[in-house]
Amino acid sequence: MRIVGSRLCRVELGMATVVTPMLPTVEVERSEDYEECVIVEEAERIVCETAAFFPKIMPTVSASLPCIGLDADMVRRVIDTARRIADREAQRPSSEIFRQMNDRLVSLLRIQAILEVLYEMASAGRPVVEKPSRSEQVFVGFMLSLSQHYAERRTVADYAAEAALSVRHFSSLIQQHTGQTPMQWIHLFVIGQAKHLLMQSDLQVKEVADRLGFPEQFTFRKYFKTHTGISPTEYRKGNKMCLWRDVFQVDK
Repeated sequence: MRIVGSRLCRVELGMATVVTPMLPTVEVERSEDYEECVIVEEAERIVCETAAFFPKIMPTVSASLPCIGLDADMVRRVIDTARRIADREAQRPSSEIFRQMNDRLVSLLRIQAILEVLYEMASAGRPVVEKPSRSEQVFVGFMLSLSQHYAERRTVADYAAEAALSVRHFSSLIQQHTGQTPMQWIHLFVIGQAKHLLMQSDLQVKEVADRLGFPEQFTFRKYFKTHTGISPTEYRKGNKMCLWRDVFQVDK
């Protein structure tokens, strides 16, 4: 699940999301088998290349749900374009003119993929999204704040006060909308960030603890093991072994 703009979206297989400065995104929860293909281009360049129609289609996209399911053929085309982009980005022409040409081709491929998805979203004729419910508004505000302050705010009271609600009412709205308590979401978010940082091999466990706002490595290790069943070091080693096994199987 992720928040896009002011909406909570459940992202499933074959779905696309357009993220712009007008529609910021925050990841809420990710399953273990989640995979994504990300294509990024400067907004100014997209607007410049599509000046004739971009201002007209963006209100349509923004007024509907920011996620859309793509058919299998479109999914294949987007993934194929992403692979072509990666192949071109890996090239390093020795001549300046060929580097410029290659960069231009990469940019055009990105714009092509993004415009194809925008076309699907704008032409789908989806209804305008209704105003979010009170519980959804509170949850979205909670997750946006949590994404910014998870390293220093770890109590439900902090976020309830920010929403100008009692802890009881705040907790009731969150659980009503998601089926989980605010504290469960806090733990889920912190552990998710911890796992992400642990997969960066250049960071020591102590540095991960510091970035997450834990006063010392021991406190972080205890917290991580309480919520995952293994230590940060064991998690890091286990995932490196999985990555190596996958590479070995592909090479073989």
